[in-house]
Amino acid sequence: MSVPREGWTAVPDGTRSVSARRRPTDDFEVAKLLSAEPPRLPAKSTPAPAARPRIALVGRLPGVRRRRLLTRAYDISAFGPEEATDLADAGFEVVLLDAALGTRALNGVLASLAGRSETARPAVLLALRDGIRPRLRPAYDAVIDDVVAAGLGERQLLTRVHSAVRVRGWMSELSRKNVELQGLYGKLEILASRMAEELRLASNVQRSLLPAPLQHARLDVAREFIPFREIGGDLYDFVPLGPHRMAFAIGDVMGKGVGAALLAANLKASIRAQVEAENVCPSALVAKVNRMFWDVVPNGLFASLFFGVFDLEASALAFVNAGHHYPFLVTAQGEVRDLVQGGTVLGLVEDSAYEQGSVSFRPDDLFVFYSDGITDRANPQGELFGAERLKEAAARTGTDSSARITLYSLLGEVQGWSAGAPAEDDMTLIVARAR
Repeated sequence: MSVPREGWTAVPDGTRSVSARRRPTDDFEVAKLLSAEPPRLPAKSTPAPAARPRIALVGRLPGVRRRRLLTRAYDISAFGPEEATDLADAGFEVVLLDAALGTRALNGVLASLAGRSETARPAVLLALRDGIRPRLRPAYDAVIDDVVAAGLGERQLLTRVHSAVRVRGWMSELSRKNVELQGLYGKLEILASRMAEELRLASNVQRSLLPAPLQHARLDVAREFIPFREIGGDLYDFVPLGPHRMAFAIGDVMGKGVGAALLAANLKASIRAQVEAENVCPSALVAKVNRMFWDVVPNGLFASLFFGVFDLEASALAFVNAGHHYPFLVTAQGEVRDLVQGGTVLGLVEDSAYEQGSVSFRPDDLFVFYSDGITDRANPQGELFGAERLKEAAARTGTDSSARITLYSLLGEVQGWSAGAPAEDDMTLIVARAR
């Protein structure tokens, strides 16, 4: 048998029991039943009706006020000319003016609208009764967006008003978007300024990491680093190893800008770490640096490197060229020797073996080390300066010229070749004349 609900009792009905309503037995239960609130149905949320566009009618316009289609689509407010002198801030989308008001009254109504931008005022339609447009001041006449005939059919007039409202909506939206764009432009200018400042600081840091000018009685050295952007991917370093020995490196990381500069700094730090660990055998050092660089460089990127150790007492340079543009030695007699022994670029193969080369030099011999930004400098016709022109220019310098004079003579040759065409890569040029 089912259990009756509260307030009901089981009553026998032949072979089965049925539930019957139990009567309250005391005054407390009666009061409880009377005070109980009936269950409330959940209220249905009804969307708020969309606000209808508002139109201001200025003047009598008897044929317009009775247009039923117009009054169904818009909220209509009527004004006399003396009441309509401040409609710009009243929230109307369209002002329909009666041309029969006369020039003076129309000028008074339009005066408050003429000082507003086109997006900050309602659209103005001038309704002509007899087809004659009144003469208005030019500034006021420019405020009128459209001219309609008061006797137009109901649907034609409604179409013209609809068009004015749509245009006004588009202009308001464009104005809002323009404000948003101006805000975004302002933010972009702030970000660009901040980025330019950070790049300027990065450029200063990169230049501060360049080695100090080298002074040695047996070797006169001059160098110039010109990044394509604020910072670049070229690197060079001098590390003294004693009174008569010096480690030297020049390299070029693939790419330009911040990414190349970060990899160049990493590569330079790796070379310094190996030199300070007294691993100055060029072939062993470059092989070790290649493995270290291979571990950190992203796939597809690489770097070229020329590393050498000057023995100024023995007048010899031991070196390895890991895919770098061939430096060269110009002897005092004008002979040019390329420094080519070495191997592949860094970061391409994890375990690479490198051949070590050696070259002897004499007083007045000239070493020229450079990055591809020097030889790849193009003229306006697109022809590259090239390594051969650099060698010819170096051979023309006199043996009595200092390294600094020779350096700027070579840079002048490159600049003259370019004929004002902009550089497209970082440029590093180092010259060293034996004494």
